[in-house]
This record gives sequence, structure tokens and C-alpha cells, in this order.
Amino acid sequence: MKTILMFILIVGNLLAITAEDAAWLLDAQTDLSKAYEKAKAQKKKLVLLVVVKDGCHWCEMMVHETLRDPQIQKNLKEMVTVVVDVNGKLPKAFQTKLTPGIFFIDVKRKKSVLENFGYIKKGGFLIDIVSASEMVE
Repeated sequence: MKTILMFILIVGNLLAITAEDAAWLLDAQTDLSKAYEKAKAQKKKLVLLVVVKDGCHWCEMMVHETLRDPQIQKNLKEMVTVVVDVNGKLPKAFQTKLTPGIFFIDVKRKKSVLENFGYIKKGGFLIDIVSASEMVE
């Protein structure tokens, strides 16, 4: 029984999502500076910064169950998404130990208009998208 449990834990860790995996799945940027440039070029007002940690179960849930949802993806078309690792280079205002960390950033001011930490279900995240969008208009 211990062997089976150990095997499950090892395989689970191997399948855990990384920032690069999440960015690939979400067709997102992995560099905040490049995300700002892309947003400006596409005349988008917001950047969605998602801070994840390797092996974080709630980060994986956030990516697979919330951010990959078709309705969420449709609503995120008006912003540029960037996914970074919690240990990556980030401005001090966006450094966090709590993951997943979600920051809706006003592109012009490079300041967060809405932040949330931890797993957010689809309905709550849709409200966050609408709220953040209204804060920059």
C-alpha cells in the first residue's frame, strides 16, 4: 500500500503544472515587459498577470478549471495574459508568496487595479474580469 501511495505522489508531482506549461496551455506570455508591449500594440488596456508555483495544486486548478474555460477565454480576449513563476523576476508590487496570485494591471499606469489570491471558481473570476475592466475605462 505504501508503494502505491508513493507512486501516486511521485506521478502527481511530475504532472504538476509549471509557469511555462500554464503559459503554453493558455497561449500566454511569460515575460511581463513583453506582455505590456503586446498590450500596447494591440491597444488593450489590461494585462492579466498570473503568478504560479511549481507543484501548487490550486495553481493547477486555476489554470485547468478556470482560466481554460471557454467562457473565461472569450472574456480574456480584451487583455493580454502573462504567466510567471513565483520565483521569477517581477516588480515589487507584484511579488507574492501566495499562489496562485492574480493581478489585473492597468497597462498605462503599470499598476494593479484588482488582485486576488488563491483558486477562484469560474463565476467569481468572471466578476473579477468585469470589475477590472470597468476600473480602467
